[in-house]
Amino acid sequence: MNLTIEQRDRLRAILPRYEQKATGRRRADAVQVFEGILWLLTSGARWEDIDKRKYASFQTCHRYFQEWAESGVFLRALAELVRDGEDAGLIRLHEGFIDGSFVRAKGGAIGSATATKARAAE
Repeated sequence: MNLTIEQRDRLRAILPRYEQKATGRRRADAVQVFEGILWLLTSGARWEDIDKRKYASFQTCHRYFQEWAESGVFLRALAELVRDGEDAGLIRLHEGFIDGSFVRAKGGAIGSATATKARAAE
């Protein structure tokens, strides 16, 4: 996901600032980590598939995501991007809905092939 410069600047105000330690690895850029998380969520890929050259390592992205989700930072940052999309006319959340008809039933659920075969054998 490619964020605009304005979006990146607004995210920098929301995302935590991490102090660079005197020794050890350089801290990952929080905005790049956020973009990596957004890429993961929009692509449906696995954490291991995050391109560490473009974003950050999948371990870093996962750790920051857990921390930000627990503290509410991720929701605030996401709300900022959604508000930006609504203002630009790209998103209309009042028209959004969730359709559960594409969710596969687990084996043994009513109507599944496994359950049907089991009932037929009785």
